[in-house]
Order: sequence, then C-alpha cells, then structure tokens
Amino acid sequence: MRRTLLALLLWLSVVPGAPGLARAQYLGPTEPAPPPPPVQEEASAPQAQPAPVPPGALPPAQEAVPEWSVRRIRVWGTLGATFAYGQSAFSLGGGVGYFVYGGLLPSLDLSVAIGSASTVFMLKPGLDWFLPVPGRIVPFVGGYYAHWFVSGGYLPQDAWGVRGGFSFAQVGPATFLLGIAYERVFTNCTGTCGYWVPQVAAGFAL
Repeated sequence: MRRTLLALLLWLSVVPGAPGLARAQYLGPTEPAPPPPPVQEEASAPQAQPAPVPPGALPPAQEAVPEWSVRRIRVWGTLGATFAYGQSAFSLGGGVGYFVYGGLLPSLDLSVAIGSASTVFMLKPGLDWFLPVPGRIVPFVGGYYAHWFVSGGYLPQDAWGVRGGFSFAQVGPATFLLGIAYERVFTNCTGTCGYWVPQVAAGFAL
C-alpha cells in the first residue's frame, strides 16, 4: 500500500499536465506592465529666415515711396512757348499742385507771356494723372483750362488744353518734367486758335 501511494505521488510530480501540478505551482503577485516608451516629438521645421539685406540697401519697410503716390504738395517753375492774340511768345511761370490719390494731381499755374506787343498773364487750373508704373521715368497725361488777362485794350481769351509727357526721377525733393500740350482758344480768337506748345518744368515736392 505504501509503495502504491509513493508511486502515485512520484507520478503526480513528474508527469506534465497532471492535476496536482497546477496546485504545486507558486502564484506570486501580478507584475505591473512596463510603461510604453515615451513618444519623441518630431522636430519642428526650422523657420525661414528673412533674406539678408544687401549692403547699402534699405529694408522693404524703408524703401522710398514714389512721389506721385502719396499726399504731397508739389511746386514748380515752367518754361515754354505760347500764342497770344495771334502772336507767338515766350512763357515763364510757376505752379502748385497736390497729389490726392492714385497719382492724380490737381494744379494751378500762373504765367506771363514775354515777346508780344502787350503784357499777357495766364491763369491755368488743371488736372494731371501720373501713371503708376515702375521705373525712374513716369509718364503723365492731363488737361486744363486757361484764361488770358491782357493789357492794351485787348479782350480776354479762354482756351482748353490737353498735355502729356514724362516726369523724370527726382533727386531728393527736386523733380523735372518734360512734355507737350495742345491748346485751343474758344473765345475772342484772332489769328491762330489751335496750336502745339512745348512744356518744361522743374520743381520740388514738400
């Protein structure tokens, strides 16, 4: 009997899967699962650095603003030719204008004609448009009304005119303009009533 019991115990301890094996194993406390490895954040893309400013150049915020695109007063002196009462004359004068918006320049000119038999003064309000184009030479077009005051018993005259030309790059506040105009006298006209006249102006912007 003892031999049979001893053999049964040896069989239970040796044979795998025997019912006594599960009871013979030690069950300790459950080990905690290891934490997941930390997720590494992707390196943020490097921010683009502004392009270096070439030596001697101004940053974009400090670039010179075109003189015709801002609200500025412009004054100038004029030199040209005119016709008054059928006679050609040399014209000297001056004017003032104000850039209001988008290159529009309302202006007022006052000039005197030299070389005719009588002293002739001309008052000329007008409106010019300086085209918003890049570059150092800016084209312009415009129109005006002219009134002549004359001595020596002559009647005053009125005319309308259109003009165009180029405004050249300014040196500091100085400006230079070269153009041509067509005038047409429509009151008290004697002799030549329509003619072309050159225009040259130099001035500065305030």
